[in-house]
Amino acid sequence: MEKYKDASLNTQKRVEDLLARMTLDEKIAQLECTMVIGEPSEAAKNFPNGLGAAVAFAAAQDPMGVAENNGKVISNFANKRLGIPPLVHVEAVTGVVSPGGTTFPSAIGLGATFNPDTIKEMADTVRQQMAAIGYRHALSPVMDVSRDPRWGRIGETYGEDPSLCAIMSVAYTKGLQGEDLKDGAIATAKHFLGYGMSDGGLNMASNPIPARELREVYAKPFQAAITEGNLRGVMNSYGTIDGEMIIGSKRVLTDLLRGEMGFEGVCVSDYMSIERLNNYHILPDLESAGIAALKAGLDVELPMPRGYGASLAQAVNEGMLDIAGIDRSVRRVLAAKFELGLFDAANAKVETLAAAYGDPKHMARSLKAARESIVLLKNDGVLPLSKDIKTIAVIGPHANSIRLLFGCYTLPAGIEMQMSNSMASDMAGLDGMEDFANASATPQPEPEFYPGSDVLKERPDVEAVLDMALGAFTPTILKSIKAKAPSANVIYAKGADIAGNGRDGFAEAVEAAKQADAVIMTIGGKYGWGANCTIGEGLDRDDIDLTGIQGELAKTIIEAGKPTVVVHMDARPLSNAYIKDNAAAVLENWFPGSTGGQALADILFGDYNPAGRMPVTAARNAGQIPIYSGQKNGNAYYAKGTLGALNRYVEGDREPLSYFGEGLSYTTFAYENLSVTPQTNANGEVEITFGLINTGGFGGEETAQLYVSDEYASMLRPAKEFAGCKRLFVKAGERKTVKFRVRADQFAFLDADMNWIVEKGKMNVSVGASSEDIRLNGSFEITETARIDGKARGFYAKSEAL
Repeated sequence: MEKYKDASLNTQKRVEDLLARMTLDEKIAQLECTMVIGEPSEAAKNFPNGLGAAVAFAAAQDPMGVAENNGKVISNFANKRLGIPPLVHVEAVTGVVSPGGTTFPSAIGLGATFNPDTIKEMADTVRQQMAAIGYRHALSPVMDVSRDPRWGRIGETYGEDPSLCAIMSVAYTKGLQGEDLKDGAIATAKHFLGYGMSDGGLNMASNPIPARELREVYAKPFQAAITEGNLRGVMNSYGTIDGEMIIGSKRVLTDLLRGEMGFEGVCVSDYMSIERLNNYHILPDLESAGIAALKAGLDVELPMPRGYGASLAQAVNEGMLDIAGIDRSVRRVLAAKFELGLFDAANAKVETLAAAYGDPKHMARSLKAARESIVLLKNDGVLPLSKDIKTIAVIGPHANSIRLLFGCYTLPAGIEMQMSNSMASDMAGLDGMEDFANASATPQPEPEFYPGSDVLKERPDVEAVLDMALGAFTPTILKSIKAKAPSANVIYAKGADIAGNGRDGFAEAVEAAKQADAVIMTIGGKYGWGANCTIGEGLDRDDIDLTGIQGELAKTIIEAGKPTVVVHMDARPLSNAYIKDNAAAVLENWFPGSTGGQALADILFGDYNPAGRMPVTAARNAGQIPIYSGQKNGNAYYAKGTLGALNRYVEGDREPLSYFGEGLSYTTFAYENLSVTPQTNANGEVEITFGLINTGGFGGEETAQLYVSDEYASMLRPAKEFAGCKRLFVKAGERKTVKFRVRADQFAFLDADMNWIVEKGKMNVSVGASSEDIRLNGSFEITETARIDGKARGFYAKSEAL
């Protein structure tokens, strides 16, 4: 038996034996991918040496159909001579994007849970459902730190704070990859690096991030997942750092990612990013772009061979490319496949399919995440509503829509994209995507724009199709409200669309409000792909207020004089001061997924006590951007007490509309008895404990937060650095003790010579309910200055309830 087939040998020995048996063309095939549309056996004829990776677009309507199609892809695209199977990938940022998959809240909503246990449970569901249908490589999670709400992809991130993003990224990575990768799937951290901070908040624009901030802030979630989660996959960013496109940057993809950060897994390209080296006038053709990407450190080109392929073999044969570079990347791909157990069991684990898709725990996990993601920003006492209420007016475009419960990178968004010519026509303009565009487009009437807007109206039959596919287990907000208050007279009026200036529905909405005892108003955006959405990939905005005339509608309804609960649903936070100041209650509901209607109704009527927290700071307007809680001393609203008179907006406000970590409950909590280890050395640990008492009349969760600041430092440091959190349930009248364990090197930074150091000095500790609502203060002393290994440092506080 060949050594590479011997499962008793270690991965390295198996890889080296197999690599020695491969021809140059077979090696290069392992660095290629293709999009399989239609019958796999036909497409496979173009790849006689097999493929390293594949993405399949099946016509299947259920998990078993997907598993069968993936089985065909795996068998047809395997290297037959050596038995090397392809690795099939799928998107899974909010659940596996496949028929029957459980959908969770958008990632920004997951960030709002402040609960890594929930994210790990979600990723475990994704792991089980992927493996059951033959997907072993997820192009998720998104580890970008996002500090600009203009950027349309903010909803794919966990928020603005590097420590919060690190907490969630590690949880997702561990949940997806599992204890043993043979039972898991590869997590792919994206987009490396700095993608969430771009010129103008525009997608794919340059990223003006200095080297120090790049490492301390934007690389932190990736480093935490590498160090603590054994991350096995990374995807490059489309962006540019210091004039160098990341797809062609050895400094970023090799020197930083592998040299400084110690990453040992597979680096795959974001779709068609090699082509941008040519499109952005860096290199004259795709062949030279492919060579540059490989030399930079990219392993596999997704989703099809444009820069890789025959040109790499030619470059090797002509002496333009050292075969050692090919071998380096092939080793990584083969190692991943051995670690996943693909050589022993490549196909879908269909024996687990019934449990993966039928076990009610998965939908229960989705409901838990949706409930935990909702943030109560304001409550004048109108909430929770009584189930005996007589008349409720439900107003707004999101209330009676299945589609608007879901964000981007979900099956409903994908179904709409496939039904829409708008995205298909956009994709057709990209080299190599013509087949995808043709397969995605179905006949429809001439596109129609919302009046006064460049947003396309939704195809009329989208809701009917989604209701047929998902309606049985995806109740709308309106339906969920009716179920909670069955004796109430529930009046629905749409009022306005998500975009445009049509006011035809205003009168009906006002009349409904006047008849009601309370108004529930749903407003916000539409998150997905293509010109019929207001936010998503390639859908950025220079105005961060509500789209269309929804703000005007909200003002009109509030002025009708009835208690109005505003439910904001978008991937960016509410940036409308009038609504926050004048509505009776305000909730951030993001895009909550399959169970979102039920989760919201549970909170509205008091069956669940909200405890979500803002994962981002809400700017009042685009002029405040960037504004975030981790800003350095002297910046933004942290300039108070420094040179305030020389650091302000004329006729404006430095304070945000909502603070990072902000969120209310139906009960109240008191914090007491802070205890902090008084001192530690550079490699030591500090324990921080305090009491938490539920002083109100409801049982509920509190999301306690830890912030630390450096009293004096040799480099400019954050005025208040989020260090960790603990979400815990406390009964009415009950007291619990919370303990944080914090390593001193969690507060390491890069000195003037770009060395990671822990610096001697006093560290101030703050504990509270948000970055602004601080309840307890203390301090500890670091007794020495020391250089450290940055990749082995602490990333966030470990927490427990006692």
